[in-house]
Amino acid sequence: MPVLIEGVCVLLKKGSIIERYQGGYGQFQFDLHDHSKLSESDELISISFDHHEQAREYLKFLVQRGLKVMLLNEDNPNNTDALLVDQVFGPSFRVYWLDFIHLLPNPHSKARKNKRAKTKVGDHEEIVIATTEKELDEREEARLLRWGKDEISFPKDWEFKSSKSMDLEFMRMAENRSKLAH
Repeated sequence: MPVLIEGVCVLLKKGSIIERYQGGYGQFQFDLHDHSKLSESDELISISFDHHEQAREYLKFLVQRGLKVMLLNEDNPNNTDALLVDQVFGPSFRVYWLDFIHLLPNPHSKARKNKRAKTKVGDHEEIVIATTEKELDEREEARLLRWGKDEISFPKDWEFKSSKSMDLEFMRMAENRSKLAH
């Protein structure tokens, strides 16, 4: 199941938290004070932040707790446990285990013709998701058929109309930022 990427996120491999995080998954949950910006699937965890600097500070904290983070305590991107992901520019570096997908409105959707029907994400909403290669292989047709709302992990109480995807200030800032800045 993919996780929502909104604004600036730290994306973590769930298995790495269980294996390497000091205190395990329970301690990770305890250390994460704000669960309102958390979305998790069977394999990934996404934590949304308001600014890049907050996300970078959280990555430093994860290193202190035992995780491997590229450019902080790991040189091989494929061995990293966590990375910064920007809604506009994507992951801060490429890793084999991650697929970053922009879900755009589907112009041929039957739901668009029927204004009351809204069952698939992408029919009316533009969002960004991240999934593992394993999850994508299990559902390869997703690129054509779209992901359903019940097939994506969203933060608690998340709504598109109040999301950062609708925040023009964030989008303008992101468009003017260098790709190297995140």
